[in-house]
Amino acid sequence: MNKKEREYFTRLILEERKRKLDTLGRLQGTLDEINESRAAEYEEEVTLSDDKEYLSKLIEQDARGLEEINHSLEKVLDGTYGKCEHCGELISKDRLEAIPTAILCMNCKRQEEQESLGGRVRRQERVQRIKLHGEEDSEREDLAIGTEEE
Repeated sequence: MNKKEREYFTRLILEERKRKLDTLGRLQGTLDEINESRAAEYEEEVTLSDDKEYLSKLIEQDARGLEEINHSLEKVLDGTYGKCEHCGELISKDRLEAIPTAILCMNCKRQEEQESLGGRVRRQERVQRIKLHGEEDSEREDLAIGTEEE
């Protein structure tokens, strides 16, 4: 990656960082307002509690995004920005333009998603088998109960 490209992507990353910081500031301000307000009725308090939980999750998500941005800026400084952290190949400029904080090339990202999806599918299959097994046990118990009553 040449100097001009590095400067371009650094600007993209810094713009994303500014957006995240602005969003974090607004969310934190809203959360602070909720914490300071005194709800007179229980329903309002429940709603405020739900709002606080939702805002906290948004803040947490944006904080993780800020960590990704800082990681990308470190990579720019050490000269490894634009290289896949898994295979070491260059990440396409189109991908970096779309997601300036990308750390994986498309091939490695697809592989990661397939592995993640595969694990989720296997977990769902195990849960399904457990449910089916549990249903069979339940049916057997029903049959046993039915025989005892006859």
